[in-house]
Amino acid sequence: MEKFKEKLASLRSEVDAANARAQELEAKVETLETEHNEKDDQLNDLQERAKLLEEQLEKAEADLKEANENFREADLRAEQLGKKAVRLQQEVKEWDTKNKDLEAKHQGVKDELDEMERQLEGV
Repeated sequence: MEKFKEKLASLRSEVDAANARAQELEAKVETLETEHNEKDDQLNDLQERAKLLEEQLEKAEADLKEANENFREADLRAEQLGKKAVRLQQEVKEWDTKNKDLEAKHQGVKDELDEMERQLEGV
């Protein structure tokens, strides 16, 4: 009977140890599940952040493309206006030269007319 009591005590001790170990493992499982859920939440947050960043990148790339196109158009327009300004400056010079020539001719004709008037007055 003594052996039976010892065996029973031994089995109870093993059951208590197994229960304690089971509780430890359950606590560890709960901790790991909590960590897993936190990691899932972090992963979801990171995926959402990555999606937002990708959308921002796409918008920034589109804005950059539009800005480059606008710059090219403005640069081309500036080049065209620069050429037009040079052409107009040349025209102004030509008209100034023609004007000076006409003023000189006018003065020559006026001088001739004045001379003729003096000669006619003398007659």
